[in-house]
Amino acid sequence: MNGRANLAALDASWMSSIRRKLEFQYHCAICHGHPPTIYRVPQSIRHIDVDAYEPMVVSIGPYHHGNPKLEAMEKHKWRYLNDLLCLNPEVSLEMYLMEMKSVEDIARSFYSETVELCSDEFVEMMLLDGSFIVQFLMKLKESTLDFIFQSKDIEEPLFNTMWILPPIVHDILLLENQLPFFIPQRLFELAVVSDRGSNSSHSLMELAFYLFNCLLPLNFEITPMPASAVHHLLHLFHTHLLPSPQFINISTNTSHHSSDHLQTLQKLHLLSVEPSSVRQAQIRPDPSERKAKSIPSASELQDVGVKFKKVVKASSFMEIEFDKGIMKIPQLYIYPNANSFFRNLIAFEQCYPNMKTHFTAYVMFMKKFINTPKDVMLLKQQGILQHGLGTDKELVLLFNQLGKGVNFYYSKTYLSTVYRDVKSYYETDWHKWRASLMHDYFGNPWAFLSLVGAVVLLLLTIAQTFIAILPYFSNTSQS
Repeated sequence: MNGRANLAALDASWMSSIRRKLEFQYHCAICHGHPPTIYRVPQSIRHIDVDAYEPMVVSIGPYHHGNPKLEAMEKHKWRYLNDLLCLNPEVSLEMYLMEMKSVEDIARSFYSETVELCSDEFVEMMLLDGSFIVQFLMKLKESTLDFIFQSKDIEEPLFNTMWILPPIVHDILLLENQLPFFIPQRLFELAVVSDRGSNSSHSLMELAFYLFNCLLPLNFEITPMPASAVHHLLHLFHTHLLPSPQFINISTNTSHHSSDHLQTLQKLHLLSVEPSSVRQAQIRPDPSERKAKSIPSASELQDVGVKFKKVVKASSFMEIEFDKGIMKIPQLYIYPNANSFFRNLIAFEQCYPNMKTHFTAYVMFMKKFINTPKDVMLLKQQGILQHGLGTDKELVLLFNQLGKGVNFYYSKTYLSTVYRDVKSYYETDWHKWRASLMHDYFGNPWAFLSLVGAVVLLLLTIAQTFIAILPYFSNTSQS
């Protein structure tokens, strides 16, 4: 009786709310069959640089929707929606709304958190934000960015003011500021493709790649992928930067990651019932992980004779190779806003289940590789690295900060072979001796002069000794 009385005391609306949440999560997991792809950045990563994950001028998607600080951009969204409607008069506003309404449940399932917006608000948000993305990419391509370099007048208000463009680009590539890619893709198809058929000059994906090419070096060998395989713009940006499939180690495929992840979970559940000696054996880190974390910096590698060679043509700036003392590195230019782009790419790899952490691997490599301003100067002299930051020290700080709060396994990355070979080369006795000599004597001019003086003194002593004993050998031969 007491149990039934307690059940009766439960608030009916509260119970109904819990049931709705359960049904929603079950619907997302079973019916759509995919994990969320748009996440809140974990606090362990966010707190290091909060501004890198927060939109400056425009909200995209529900996480920052309604933020008063971003209200000024809303009028431009409505203007862009009107421009979209004008592209194809045969498609009415009602048709766009019906299309967005039909995919509402699927769109909601892309977010890791429950979206509290009601149906009408959510559909309106998708239409406005999706139209903004489509129109922004189209207008950016049509402008060809000439107004930035040639002071040309542009009719588009958002492009008339120089300060506004970088923040918009910053905002549409934030992990928390994303729409499922199929939303702008569908709007683009209704407005452009259905009007022009196969004569459309560019796909939405190509327009996005044009934007990416303005930010970081072009990946000339982008793996073809259908629009349905793209999660959102940040995901597309991520694929744009990755090394070619031929370059990436086959052993780091997703199935291995999934298998390793399941085995790890099983071990964690078994720890409580296994003997302590077994537990210690299981949780002991792989020695290769510890060794990889101590990879030498560029200047330290130079001390042991490593040569650095700039790769002019590469499908990605992430394709680093090491062979027989020569490290081949594609050229990289670091823009002032690269910090935010890099952080959000890392956050995406950290959040998405079984994600290949290729970009994280590259950043962690550079974190160790560029440890002092001397390393930056060395790579700049080789033509490998350029940056638009204030000082070389700022670039060092950027890479050192990027790695904080990141969970990462060196032995499972596409650069694992580079880590192993570099470490092996550096720890060879001859190379270590050479490094010690370079560091202790050739790195300090006074120590070098002392060494030269000691060598000269030794040679003079040998010469003097030889001159002194030469008459003795001469007399011995005559007798």
